[in-house]
Amino acid sequence: MPIKENSKSVNLSCRIEKKIYDELIADAKRKGISLNSLMASMTKHHVTWKRYADEIGFVPITKRMIGKIFKYLDNDTIEKIAHDLGGTVPRELLFLTYNEMEFENFMRILEINALRFGAVKHTQENGIHVLNIHHGISENFSHFLGCAHQRMADDLSLRMRITNSDRNMICMNIEKPQLD
Repeated sequence: MPIKENSKSVNLSCRIEKKIYDELIADAKRKGISLNSLMASMTKHHVTWKRYADEIGFVPITKRMIGKIFKYLDNDTIEKIAHDLGGTVPRELLFLTYNEMEFENFMRILEINALRFGAVKHTQENGIHVLNIHHGISENFSHFLGCAHQRMADDLSLRMRITNSDRNMICMNIEKPQLD
């Protein structure tokens, strides 16, 4: 089937095992969404995240385990780790996905990266991006995320302000500096 040049979506036909199909139908029904929406979500997750996970070195770990690890870290250690790692994963994802360090691309990658930890709300108004990450892990983990994002912002000369940090979530405003 030919694809229209200005089309935002395409029709795709493929074969999968019947057992997998049945499980996908059941998952979609449990989530209250269509099979099409589930498949679109899964393919987006693959393209924006999963295809690079092995190369970057991600390993699955539960939130509970992360919470236990961060429970025993003091602020100085958390800040050192955040400083050492701040920006590494988002930068790698950015260059693997978009090939260009551009502010809007960077903000998209921050959102994709944050989705690993839980629900994310990303809005933008008047050049200020509001990134709210509901991770549900611990206050120390919020502190880590805040420090890591601050390191990235400092490295890229972005303005960042943390508007909330607690045991469940961190909220921040990020904006590109105005050119004089």
